[in-house]
Amino acid sequence: MALLAESPPYIHVSVPNRSLGAAGRRWVLAMIATTAFGVACGAALIGAWPVMPFAGLEVALVALAFRVVRRHDADFERLEIDEHEVRVEARRAERLTRFVAHRPWAKVVVRDRGMCCSLQLAYRGRSEPLGRLLSDDGRRALAQRLRGRIAITAH
Repeated sequence: MALLAESPPYIHVSVPNRSLGAAGRRWVLAMIATTAFGVACGAALIGAWPVMPFAGLEVALVALAFRVVRRHDADFERLEIDEHEVRVEARRAERLTRFVAHRPWAKVVVRDRGMCCSLQLAYRGRSEPLGRLLSDDGRRALAQRLRGRIAITAH
């Protein structure tokens, strides 16, 4: 199925689902720190003072995890298919990548291994991953939506 010249381009945008924003993460970290240090102080009062460093380590690891999540808050993936080109633009942490392919020669490579599915856009010996922010079922659904717009090969 070829795209008509007057038809709008096909655009697919994926962004991470963040149910907890930056302010919420700060509140959660404060609550975890308050609870962990409260329990550790109570344990120290009855003589179990070695608990204190572990409480600090626990809070530090949660803070580190939230920092990693914050680095990926602006991640996205944008796939655009128009009459002549296929463009993929993706942000992963601070790294922004752009991939442009000539539509008739571009191929979407689908690899299904058991329950796992991966997608890639291949063109001229290079490939760019697609659907990194989607679940396996989401990648399969995206591959179905791309069928007819771009050639698809399965492995």
